[in-house]
Amino acid sequence: MVGPEVVVLIPESTRKAKGVSASPTVDELAGALPSPVRTKLRELRDEIVNKSPKGFVKGGGELAAYRRFDGNMYRHIPPDAWEGRSPKVEVVIASGLRGLVASRDTVPAYEHSMAEVAPPFGKLNRWWHGRGLPEILAAYLTAVRPRVVVDLLSLEYRESVAGYAARFRGIGVKTIDFPGMGRGSQPLRGERVAEILRSGKV
Repeated sequence: MVGPEVVVLIPESTRKAKGVSASPTVDELAGALPSPVRTKLRELRDEIVNKSPKGFVKGGGELAAYRRFDGNMYRHIPPDAWEGRSPKVEVVIASGLRGLVASRDTVPAYEHSMAEVAPPFGKLNRWWHGRGLPEILAAYLTAVRPRVVVDLLSLEYRESVAGYAARFRGIGVKTIDFPGMGRGSQPLRGERVAEILRSGKV
């Protein structure tokens, strides 16, 4: 398969937009994984859904991830940046519900967040990390073979995939931080994502 030249890693948002798409379910990230890894990811996703408190996963259908997430970072990525993105770029989103999703993958609205405690799992970034999310991310990157990964994850989300970069060779990793800004960094993260989507350049 011909993969993207640039993969950007970003967190989900706690705020989720309402609405559903008339399009069928899309799961490009899982589809790119080797079969055993794909099976493992889907089993972990099923475990999250089946053990979550009632109401954590909303019914009514799915929406593309880049449209579903509606937090401050996402509000600084204009719709035209997503719709007119360079074909060289894919954005991969760390998700408390799904582990990892590609930006066009469809997801329901949900209450989970990597950064928060979710009964009965505890803090989801630790739950996902302990069940192999770094290996799953590394398998995806090894499959699509980008030239570079741009890591724009916030702290809790980076912890969910910590160690992924040690599991492959030949792919550059550029980590971008915004020291001391906390939640105030979200607009800057969004602006950086928009810039990469439009230009195809890091």
